[in-house]
Amino acid sequence: MRLLLALLSLVSAVPEGAAQSVKPNILVLVADDLGWNDVGTRNPKMVTPNLVKLAKDGVELQRFYGYPVCSPARAALLTGLLPRRLGIVNIIMPGQPGVTKATPTLPASLKSAGYATSLIGKWHLGSQNPASAAGFDHFYGFMGAEVDYLRHTDKRGKPDWQRDGRPIDEPGYTTYLFADEASRQIRDRDKSRPFYLQVSFNAPHIDLAAPEDLVAKHKSDGLYGAVVEGLDIGIGRILATLDEQGLRDNTVVVFFSDNGAPRPTGSNAPLRGYKASVDEGGIRTPAIVRWPRRIPAGVKLDQPIAVIDLFPTLFAAAELRMPAGLSIDGVSQWPAIAGGKPLARPAFLVASSDIALFDGDWKLVETNAGQRSLYDLKADIGETRDLLKAQPEQAIRLGRLLDTLKKDLPAYAGGSIGKGGAKGGKGKGKK
Repeated sequence: MRLLLALLSLVSAVPEGAAQSVKPNILVLVADDLGWNDVGTRNPKMVTPNLVKLAKDGVELQRFYGYPVCSPARAALLTGLLPRRLGIVNIIMPGQPGVTKATPTLPASLKSAGYATSLIGKWHLGSQNPASAAGFDHFYGFMGAEVDYLRHTDKRGKPDWQRDGRPIDEPGYTTYLFADEASRQIRDRDKSRPFYLQVSFNAPHIDLAAPEDLVAKHKSDGLYGAVVEGLDIGIGRILATLDEQGLRDNTVVVFFSDNGAPRPTGSNAPLRGYKASVDEGGIRTPAIVRWPRRIPAGVKLDQPIAVIDLFPTLFAAAELRMPAGLSIDGVSQWPAIAGGKPLARPAFLVASSDIALFDGDWKLVETNAGQRSLYDLKADIGETRDLLKAQPEQAIRLGRLLDTLKKDLPAYAGGSIGKGGAKGGKGKGKK
């Protein structure tokens, strides 16, 4: 009887709903220019055992869409908005504002919900507004579009390496430094708070470089394979640290690439096109989600999911309410991921200089010049057959839908990918 009373007193001492108040940690791993066919789950020639294991333990997203180039993809992740609303269509050049402090973001919203937030790696969302302005407690990495893997300098040879705004000079291979920093932060975390940790690798972006042992190992298949294996090794170190700290079961892990591989480094086969286009090869990227005991393992999910969906999806996974009054374009895809089965979802856009509309298996593309093409991705993943004339009813229906969804988007201001941006005011998104 005394034992029973003691147990009851312990239960009564636990605050009501405490079990439900434990929020998951969130780890987001972002590759830079990794091709659709450059992971071991699709191409056994690629040495990525940690990503293969991650996919076996979770849900591999077969239709995940980033953006043609990196800055818009990163803006979409952080804001849940079509980045064209923010004036971000191409890569952000020096002096452009990028994501402003006034823009609500995923890390800032999670921070308000009690999360510790950190960005490790690539920022590339404006030198005027650093990562701290977007809600990150800590930033370790580089600000620009690319960095030398060993010297940590930008394309002009200028050092671009810092910790929380202070330039630092340290030796090491960027991929491993990012992984080691992530592991250190996980070990040294405030255990009273969940964390949002975003590790944005520069691998396998050009100019390629790898440790000598990997270069020698990949002598027959090239430097790109060495850089990709290095990326996998770095990811493996971080995942091993989660296991070491007993955090595996309470951490949502998301992995994806910002865009497809460029020509000629990586492979997007059998998809058409490369980085800098809205062809499937430019925007459909490898992606995996893992949360043991909360989502199924070993599932290949055909649900169409866009990078703008990650903000509300992660909020839903953590059972958090979206910030009041926030209007975004992304829609939570957590029910499909958690169930491991495709579900109906609203049509969505990938709006770069050209625009791609996705509605189920249908894809309608409109170029900046106004030319349209239509594809059935289920029957023709390689976009080899334009069905605009063969499917007039679908073309009309999807054309009207596209006109509706893009009507409040700022107009594209012109210029090639990486040499311009969009101008115009911020439009309203969908909730």
